[in-house]
Amino acid sequence: MKRYKITVAILLAGCLMALCGCQAKVGEEFTEEVDTLEGVSLIVDAGQVSPSGITYTIDNQSEKDLSYGRDYSLQKEKDGKWYRVEPKSAVAVTMELLWIPAGDAQTEALLWEDAYGKLPAGKYRVVKSVSDYESGYYLTGEFNVD
Repeated sequence: MKRYKITVAILLAGCLMALCGCQAKVGEEFTEEVDTLEGVSLIVDAGQVSPSGITYTIDNQSEKDLSYGRDYSLQKEKDGKWYRVEPKSAVAVTMELLWIPAGDAQTEALLWEDAYGKLPAGKYRVVKSVSDYESGYYLTGEFNVD
């Protein structure tokens, strides 16, 4: 009987851990201003969305050259507000500086399964920071995981 109770406890703990691992952990609300740089947008390719990644384009139709890095964050919409999605492990990115000349666009693939796991169904957005060498800005691109 004691073995049975231990076995059941282990199985229940394993199921609980598996269920917890399937949910995106939502953190604090994000209240910074986004998408304020005129002529610049972050567009998520709706045909390239999966629970573990997306393809996006930063379109720079401004008159300014922009720089950005590989860093990003994910947010989830809940009740009309945006909340940070907490990674399950550290997000590792290379520290390279990328450049988008005025009037140009850059397309990138973003895979987050190692850091965030597979996202459950919901409305999300990716947040990228860019700079015009004078100020920094947040760009966002919304997407749905079905």
